Amino acid sequence: MKNQCLSRFDADNLRKTVIYFGIALPLIIISMVIGIEKSGLATFMFLLGVPFFFYALLRPWGKAKCYGIMCIIIIILLTLFLTVGLDILTKIQVNDNLNQANGEGIGFVGIEGVIVGIIGMFRFRK
Repeated sequence: MKNQCLSRFDADNLRKTVIYFGIALPLIIISMVIGIEKSGLATFMFLLGVPFFFYALLRPWGKAKCYGIMCIIIIILLTLFLTVGLDILTKIQVNDNLNQANGEGIGFVGIEGVIVGIIGMFRFRK
């Protein structure tokens, strides 16, 4: 019996997925090392790397439904984080800049995930 989930990882799809991961991960890691809030170049690298990462994750399946599900999950997670998560961090008061740093990071990744989800839904629709 052929597994539908793993059947899309043929040589061509796997090669392209590895290339996209190879572009995304260095961009994200270098921007984190430099500091996203310290440098405009690092912010640009992060904003460029995260969409490549999301696209590389869902590209092998090539279905608009996968991108739509990702979009819905990210919107739900963003809503939960912004309503419940920041309140918990505020009550703990570990660090004054912790709320801002977490909010900006989750906001960047979440908004880019939604944008990639919308683009993927239009690109792979039939």
